[in-house]
Amino acid sequence: MNKINKNNFKELSQIRNSKQRMEDAKNQPEINQMLGFIWQLNELHILFADTGVGKSLIAVAAIDALTKGKKFLFLENQNPALTALFYDFELSDRQFKKRYTDDNGFEYDFSQRFYIDTIDFAELITQNPKIEFVELLFEKIKYDIEVTKADILVIDNLTFLSAQSSQDTQVALEVMRRLNELKKQFNLSILVLAHTPKRFNSSPLTVNDLAGSKHISNFADSVSALGKSELGKNIRYWKQVKPSRSGELIFDTGNVIVLEIEKQGAILTMKHNGFSSEWDHLKQETGNNEIPAKVYDVVRLLNENRSYADIAAELSISKGTISKWKDKFPHLFVSVSNVSEEGTFGNEETGNVIK
Repeated sequence: MNKINKNNFKELSQIRNSKQRMEDAKNQPEINQMLGFIWQLNELHILFADTGVGKSLIAVAAIDALTKGKKFLFLENQNPALTALFYDFELSDRQFKKRYTDDNGFEYDFSQRFYIDTIDFAELITQNPKIEFVELLFEKIKYDIEVTKADILVIDNLTFLSAQSSQDTQVALEVMRRLNELKKQFNLSILVLAHTPKRFNSSPLTVNDLAGSKHISNFADSVSALGKSELGKNIRYWKQVKPSRSGELIFDTGNVIVLEIEKQGAILTMKHNGFSSEWDHLKQETGNNEIPAKVYDVVRLLNENRSYADIAAELSISKGTISKWKDKFPHLFVSVSNVSEEGTFGNEETGNVIK
């Protein structure tokens, strides 16, 4: 076994005491809000949704606001106009033009700070056949960041990049690791769009609905999800599923942001339609699998870390009924799958119980 050369440790920065760390923090950027507490400055944020729900649409609209120094919807933006580098692997040029042109041929006025393009992977690989894909990709991204002097980097989407290799999950993890390195190197704020696998439309969105969630979400400072509503074909809801350590969890299952897709002049965007419970937007099952109304109350109370005994007493049901419902409707209990009868949560990464 090779021995560690402890002399190499001298090349690393010296351990700081608390006063030194506090002093160093004075020279670091403020943690300003960009999309309120959903996405803050110098954070890597993941926004995920099913195909066709509108994550690209909401990303373009949000970045358009940030590159003009404005707020998106009602969400606080504490920054001047920022420069964004947006990699769009979803729309062709023609599709993009159509989305942002009105019926009279008037084109939407984007900011000059908003750089949005794709990467020709075939040409890139042809010109550099001996370089590993991820290495090549990030050399290209670094070059583009330096040229544009970007403050914001957007990847639309992670699934597309992963599909460039046969080892999807490993590539996605490597991409996320490299993005974190870029974030630190260039003081970037990064938005990564990602897909969900097939899921039940009757259950709340959780971080477990993000493909590879237990690993990929670990690389993100915060995560939010966009869901399709049963209340109308153009209605969507937006919720936080992993808040930043420096932010607050405001838009959870009981208080999602309600949105409606709308063409406003030449831009296809979303307007704010208030707030509601996520349960209002979910598909209600019928027939033999009809869900009793109290099941939703059970899930809500379990998310509040209440014990089976407390819930049973409050809802006038037995603890056995709660267990039976959990077995019969497992998709509704995804967000509380680590709750025991005592009402404690298990840590997903370590398996330890958190009191």
